[in-house]
Amino acid sequence: MAKIVPISGDEAYFIIWAKHLNYGYYEHPPMIGWIMWLFSFAGNDIFIYRMFPVISVVIMSVFMVGVLKEIDENKAYLCASIFLLSPVSILNILSVNDVPLIFFTFLAGVFFYRAFKQNRLPYAALSGFFWGCAFLSKYFSVLFGFSVLFICFIYREKPLWKITAISLLSALPLIFINLLWNYDNCWLNIMFNLFFRNKNLSFNFLSFIVYAIEQIVLMTPFLAIIFIKNGFLWNRIRRDSLNLKFFWYFFIIPQVFFSVLSFIKSIGLHWTASFLPFFFMFAISMRQDILDRAARHAFYLSIAIVMVVLVLVSIPTDVFKSWEKYPQIVMFKEPVELCEAINRESKRRILASTGYTETSVLSYYCKKEFVLFGSMSRSGRYYDYINDFKKFDGRDFFIVSLNKRDAEKFLNYFKTVNIDHIDIRGAKFYFIYGDGFIFNTYRQLYLAKILQMYYNPPDFLPSGTNFFREKYF
Repeated sequence: MAKIVPISGDEAYFIIWAKHLNYGYYEHPPMIGWIMWLFSFAGNDIFIYRMFPVISVVIMSVFMVGVLKEIDENKAYLCASIFLLSPVSILNILSVNDVPLIFFTFLAGVFFYRAFKQNRLPYAALSGFFWGCAFLSKYFSVLFGFSVLFICFIYREKPLWKITAISLLSALPLIFINLLWNYDNCWLNIMFNLFFRNKNLSFNFLSFIVYAIEQIVLMTPFLAIIFIKNGFLWNRIRRDSLNLKFFWYFFIIPQVFFSVLSFIKSIGLHWTASFLPFFFMFAISMRQDILDRAARHAFYLSIAIVMVVLVLVSIPTDVFKSWEKYPQIVMFKEPVELCEAINRESKRRILASTGYTETSVLSYYCKKEFVLFGSMSRSGRYYDYINDFKKFDGRDFFIVSLNKRDAEKFLNYFKTVNIDHIDIRGAKFYFIYGDGFIFNTYRQLYLAKILQMYYNPPDFLPSGTNFFREKYF
């Protein structure tokens, strides 16, 4: 599947990150950009970039067996097999920032467990390092830290506090990297994740129902039902030593957080994935016959998921012609013809598009860097770092758009604007020819709004430089 599934918009966007390496990025911490950069040395095919997700689940399953075989070797292999066959692993093919979050959070948990069980402080340092890497992947990693602190307060054992302290000290240098970038960049990660994407929250019980169904699927329905029917396995876990309780808490505490949050916000299927591997760790407390049946059910489920994906990928593009987003589907599934037309018609103009997804995907398939033009979206704004519109003053643009009305929006930004379109499998793609870009007008009418909307941090946050203000104002 890693080869045949079309590139996603986020993957294409993160490849742009990799090509413009930085120690921080607009929406999220930088880890996925660093990983994509590293794999780019092996080639530019999307299959190469997706090797990290494939490799990561294999490494995690090996660690899982290594830890659990000390409890029961037969059941250890069963738990690892169920994990490999679960939706968490099967759907873990897209090279996005959730993949390093899953991988590094899991390693942080395993080495924390090892540090406590074997009383080895180097393992505590490794746990902290991997937690820092998880923090540089996505901010949901803080839930792992909360889980560790919760365990410490509940059991109040001195070795736990010592291991936690060493782990935190080991994570601090990596955390500091992100804080430093945010300080010098308007606290964009914090603003995006806490404010820009969380406006207009309201109570929605249906959102909780959807969240619950998602978790049942991710845990595999058979194991999820056993887990719920047996009181979340707490009676079995609490009779165990502290060992398995680690993994239970690493899973349960984030689940509690997300379940509460789901009443006011839709929870993405991938949000909780970084804590799901711990579920398959403490599942070893179940009986052998249950795990045998769970493995069979997981196998059937994985076959069903793969078949669904293969069917979706192989469906002729024309089938979706009545859909509102049919042009996007054509762009993802039939990019060659579109790129040929763009390369033929654009000549020496500056290539641009009106959405960050289109800009990223076309940059990947057409093998030329596109400029993000006129987008008011809160997402994809790392293009504000890459592009300097001062340098485009007076230049001619070739803008690819999915909306004919964009040509009217851009009239003020050019001396003359003309529009043409190309029809690919029934989908219209509009080519906007903007001659003589007027930078001062673009700055006054567009960039000034962007400055106010996205690069204006609250006064209570200490800030260093404001790159956007310094570049344009």
